[in-house]
Amino acid sequence: MQRTSELFDRAAQDDLLQIRNDLMTVYREFSASDRRLFPLRYARTVPRRPQPSRPRPANGRPATGQAPDRTAVPQVPVLLLPDGPGRASVLPYDVLRRSLAGRGLDVVMMEHRGVGLSRLDAAGRDLPLHAMSLREVIGDLLAVLDHARIEQAAVVGTGYGAYLAQVLAVLHPERVHSLVLDSPLTGAGDEVIAQQTLRGMYWDGTDISTATTARTLRRLAEEGAVDITRAGPVVLAVHEHGGPAAVRDLVDLLAVGRGSLTWTSVRQVLNQAWLQSTPYVVEHDLTARILHTELGRGHHADGGPLDALLLLGDQARAVPPFTREQLDLHALAPAITAPTLVITGSRDLVSPPRIARELTARIPGARLLEVPGAGHSILDTRSRILQVAARWSACGTAQHLPERAAELAALPASATDQALTRGLQIALAAERYSPWRLRLASARAERERVLRERAQADPRPHRGRRAAFDRADPV
Repeated sequence: MQRTSELFDRAAQDDLLQIRNDLMTVYREFSASDRRLFPLRYARTVPRRPQPSRPRPANGRPATGQAPDRTAVPQVPVLLLPDGPGRASVLPYDVLRRSLAGRGLDVVMMEHRGVGLSRLDAAGRDLPLHAMSLREVIGDLLAVLDHARIEQAAVVGTGYGAYLAQVLAVLHPERVHSLVLDSPLTGAGDEVIAQQTLRGMYWDGTDISTATTARTLRRLAEEGAVDITRAGPVVLAVHEHGGPAAVRDLVDLLAVGRGSLTWTSVRQVLNQAWLQSTPYVVEHDLTARILHTELGRGHHADGGPLDALLLLGDQARAVPPFTREQLDLHALAPAITAPTLVITGSRDLVSPPRIARELTARIPGARLLEVPGAGHSILDTRSRILQVAARWSACGTAQHLPERAAELAALPASATDQALTRGLQIALAAERYSPWRLRLASARAERERVLRERAQADPRPHRGRRAAFDRADPV
């Protein structure tokens, strides 16, 4: 008799998920030197209603003109590439793809090799590590476009996905109609800029808005209250989900002997996120070879104050060391001919705005959209903005979006990001008040409620406690 556990192994789960009618399969070779095949999956979500055809210019490029309204028709499908590679799974973005389809978009999203539904070979075993390379991933993207019979696509990439989008636009420009590069990764040197920016804000105090926080953090490090060499990932995470105000509140709590519970909790969550995988959501083990060996992520971890690359550096030790990048995207970016929109959040410390600005300057005709108050990955934290950008890009008019930056910034944050922000606020508030203060505040609120109810029941003016006793017992 078959054991129950065998019904829920990885291969069985893949088979169950394949029942979905939006998932497609194209068989790909492991690598150029290994001709064995594995099933590469991708999702395609089409508009609910057929869209009328729209004539295209003879040169295949959209004509510039008015920004699209609700009746505008997308000219091409959208190829959506999320951040990763360990998080490049299609399943967490089901709702997003349906939302884009509701806006009239034909959306294609590839399950990255080594992740989720594209993790196993034809025999149900994990893909071998030698199959993990950027060269093969670009081949996967082309294979998906071919299988879906898409000649050109509006390519929308976030982080690592933006890196793939740039490579695709450089090496295969005929397949790229337009580009949206969100919180872009442009090379191994990006993490140096991110490291410098974080330290400038919260260690050196070069930013006037965080100078006081940095001064307090330096004092805590001198007193031994904070292990500053391991504090970088915590400060970065709190900044991304709460901004400078949350970092200030946490540091101020540490300065008065509180806040350690929140600090430790954030650190433990970050450590677990890198050590543990969640199937079909986050899977670092196979893709680590691409992230660290080929892209050099974590290569610049130095163990100094606020080393935000600490966890990346620890993970990089499990794969062959980084030597050099296969492609110099800084040198190749001027060859990109597709209309390009670069998006960045003003408070992004993972891929700071400086990176996006410099990339915009390198790509001919590119436009920059900087979203005030947004952090890393507009796709994940400000999904509605990214959806608008994807539609405008597919309509050929994304170059007009920077003129609407204020309107876009007013759109609400994604539900997940709101939940993380709110959770951080609650944790800080709980530590701001000791249990004794919480009980006192609760008792005070209850007493005020009782007094209000009594006042509503007896509208006569009371002269205080003595008068109340006098009325209760005239003797």
